[in-house]
Amino acid sequence: MEEIKAHPNTQAVLDAWRRLSEGQINGDGPTTEDYPGLVGRLFVLNHVADGDYSFRRVGYSLERLFGRQLVEHNFLSIWNDPDRRLVSAALASAAADRGPAVIRARGETLAGKRVDLEFALAPLFSRGPTPSRFLGLCQSMTPEDILAGRPLRRLQAVAVYPPAPSQRAAIRLVSSR
Repeated sequence: MEEIKAHPNTQAVLDAWRRLSEGQINGDGPTTEDYPGLVGRLFVLNHVADGDYSFRRVGYSLERLFGRQLVEHNFLSIWNDPDRRLVSAALASAAADRGPAVIRARGETLAGKRVDLEFALAPLFSRGPTPSRFLGLCQSMTPEDILAGRPLRRLQAVAVYPPAPSQRAAIRLVSSR
């Protein structure tokens, strides 16, 4: 993934994902107490079929933001029609490259109130050839009180940051005289 200035909660989730995916399991790192409100914004997606990434687990803050229960609903259904393919491609890229993707978005209520959001989508590794589950975070970048308690009805992707290509050398140079 291209280096971007992410929200501290997003960076914490991505750093924790990297440590866990590299097998670094120690109790000396940051804890959820260091990032209040983070757990309620986490979710898990399950890749059920082509174009179907169902919410498996969803934090309370996220369901309150959308004004409904999201478990068993397709993650792509919360996005505008034109952005669904883009978000699906970001998920596919994260699975194929085995790295996290970040999506910047704008959410809007029926009353036209807007909030900027940042989604982190990190693949959870399994025994299969490609990951079928993703750890996600939906982090507000602007204060949610502007929404006056109204739920988001529309999401528009503003920027997509796919995982960075592997840093391993793809070409090996050999020279001879």
